[in-house]
Amino acid sequence: MNYEMFQNTLAEEVRRQSGGEVTVTLQQLPKNNGVTVEALEIRAAGDLLSPSIYMDCFYEQFLKGVSVTHLAKLVIGQYREFKEQNRFPEDFFTEFGTISENVFCKVINYDKNRELLKNVPCRPWLDLAIVYYYQVEESLIEDATILIRDCHLKRWKISASELEKQAWENSVEKLPPVIQKLSRVLRQWGELEDEDEETLNSNSLYLLTNSRKCLGAACICYPGQAEEIAKILCSDYYVLPSSIHECLILPADGQYSAEELQDMVREINSTQLQPQEVLSDHVYYYDWALHRLSLGTVHED
Repeated sequence: MNYEMFQNTLAEEVRRQSGGEVTVTLQQLPKNNGVTVEALEIRAAGDLLSPSIYMDCFYEQFLKGVSVTHLAKLVIGQYREFKEQNRFPEDFFTEFGTISENVFCKVINYDKNRELLKNVPCRPWLDLAIVYYYQVEESLIEDATILIRDCHLKRWKISASELEKQAWENSVEKLPPVIQKLSRVLRQWGELEDEDEETLNSNSLYLLTNSRKCLGAACICYPGQAEEIAKILCSDYYVLPSSIHECLILPADGQYSAEELQDMVREINSTQLQPQEVLSDHVYYYDWALHRLSLGTVHED
């Protein structure tokens, strides 16, 4: 049984075992950078939110010999556990006033998300797009976010500028930027070998993220942040977008060219990150005299 046939068979078995109490829909969920994942959405009448249960892990179990009947029981069990553990207020996500304090900014790649951005309020920024998300309260779901779309603005009867203003206020106040030497961060994570520390210190690499260390690459866009980094370093500098969660900052001391740094970023993106974690293949350059952050000057093939 191939993957497509398995998905349809499992969905039908979940419908059968649930006795018609829920609606089961096969979905392709768009993720960052054009990545899509296959999932089952299970929804009962009156559900404000419903879980999307990813299919790939269940297919792996099927290939190891687990029956579709048993897998359907596991799927229904996940749905019931979600319902039991996550009880949302009746007005959840229906009024902007009830969720506005938890709306924030993040950055994604513009070109890789052109299709997604057709239905999402955004502001272009260099080769990126600033978009807005709701951080679900941990008392409801841990580490869950909801990307805000145009349809939400229509429901809330607010403008994109109102959303943007609120998201920036929250981001600056509740998710302040954190900049530390990379060697110190790696030491805290227990990932720094003694022989590597001298090299990292000599390069003066810094890591920039937010206080949650999640979706923190947006900190480079914070008002006045680029200038503040220049004051800390007392020099021009490069920004290496290492993922959607953080950026690396490197003083422009002539040790590396923009082209060399861009090659490093591309290699890391292709070998060290999941596709949906990639932010950009470009580096940025901050000119302290001009007070300007721009794409690094690199010869393109």
